[in-house]
Amino acid sequence: MDAFDRLGTICLVLTCIVVAPFLILMRHDFLLVGLLAVAAIPLFWIAGLNIMEFLTKPFNEKGVKGVFSWVIAIVMALVIYAIFAVALRYMMKFLMLM
Repeated sequence: MDAFDRLGTICLVLTCIVVAPFLILMRHDFLLVGLLAVAAIPLFWIAGLNIMEFLTKPFNEKGVKGVFSWVIAIVMALVIYAIFAVALRYMMKFLMLM
């Protein structure tokens, strides 16, 4: 199984890992948790998937398969979702929600 075929799953798992701590921190405000879940999860998932497909296209075209494809996909996804987490934290601080 090639990792480039499973980018959607990788992005969905990392999206849930990034958004879950913010949902737990705001668990006292149900409307805000619902809004964050409805807005952030699909947005981060699709944005991460588009970025990942763009960045991994050269590796996919060259025919990289096996363990190396998984390493490339996961490392790139971790970097992208770390940037998303920092941006979400900055946004929450800016809006004074945290």
